[in-house]
Amino acid sequence: MTESLQRTAFSHFHPILTRPQDNDLNGHVAGATVHGFFETAIQAFLVEQAELDLRDGELAAFVVSSAADFYALPGFPDVLEVGLGVTRLVGSTVEYRLALFRPGEAEACAAGTVVQVFVERASGRPLVLPEALQVILAGVQLDQQA
Repeated sequence: MTESLQRTAFSHFHPILTRPQDNDLNGHVAGATVHGFFETAIQAFLVEQAELDLRDGELAAFVVSSAADFYALPGFPDVLEVGLGVTRLVGSTVEYRLALFRPGEAEACAAGTVVQVFVERASGRPLVLPEALQVILAGVQLDQQA
């Protein structure tokens, strides 16, 4: 992940309003906060698009891996958007590719990956994704170039 992703790689975006406490001591959005923005975009997608009940539903999703690269330094009061796509969908595992953009800008401020494993809430054991969820996630699948 050495070069910034382009906005055109994504079809789904989630808006993010930054807050003063999102900035680090240097006046830029802290790295941990960017990871939080990525997770917020994923959870919102699963709730809004897939209609999953992430709090009490049969499925629970756990982040097992995450990474991010930074290309620009946004900070409060920037308004941002997270581009979200899926790069791998196998069994109980989903790998997301995410990128943080300022509205209207073609190149990402940051980009990363998040891997989630879905488990049956009652047993805690990995569970093959339901077909309906697979279809929804496949709808935002990215080209391998992204």
